[in-house]
Amino acid sequence: MSLSLLFKDELKGFYKSKVMISLWVGLPVVILLFHLVSPDTGPIPFSTLTAILLASLGGTLASVMITVSIVNEKNGHVYDLFLVRPVRRMDILVAKFFAVYICIAIAALLALAIGFAYDYLSMSGSPEMFLRPTLESFVISLSMLAVYSAVGVLIGVASPSVLVGVILIIFGGNQLSALPMVLPAFLGPTHYVPLTLILGVVLTVILLTAAIVVFNRKKL
Repeated sequence: MSLSLLFKDELKGFYKSKVMISLWVGLPVVILLFHLVSPDTGPIPFSTLTAILLASLGGTLASVMITVSIVNEKNGHVYDLFLVRPVRRMDILVAKFFAVYICIAIAALLALAIGFAYDYLSMSGSPEMFLRPTLESFVISLSMLAVYSAVGVLIGVASPSVLVGVILIIFGGNQLSALPMVLPAFLGPTHYVPLTLILGVVLTVILLTAAIVVFNRKKL
């Protein structure tokens, strides 16, 4: 079974799940509720706060989804079926990562569209004025969501149970996933977005590589 077939199978499973459908609907709703509770965001564009909020909520749920999926498949001996097929273990994890990442990125895009619409309707100015901060927020969100998803893969591979995996995500994964946004902030606003993107890619590659190494050494 090729990587593309695995990816299509994982993508179909995740985007049809009730959790992912709830994310596509729920994240934009949360953004609207956030506007109603805190209509005055001061000098910070609403789209920027949207990026932080959706990365935190959506990223945590993405990590939990991947972790639960991997742990359940391990404990259910699903991967035993792949021992008689020419499937690389790396392909299983990569397919699962990209399937969840794409689904959660769609949710992020929908939520940021709400943020852009709010900035445009509530503040004076042309659409171009709000387009750049919205695009920057989308890049920051994608960077953090990639790290969240990679964290979910690593914890899912290493965790012996769903409960342990969820605890690790809440008390460790969230802090690690915030690094792409937090560390560049200490260097000032100059090149903040490119640094966030680069750091997110580097952390994602490191975490996925670690997950693949651990998974290859595990006895299924």
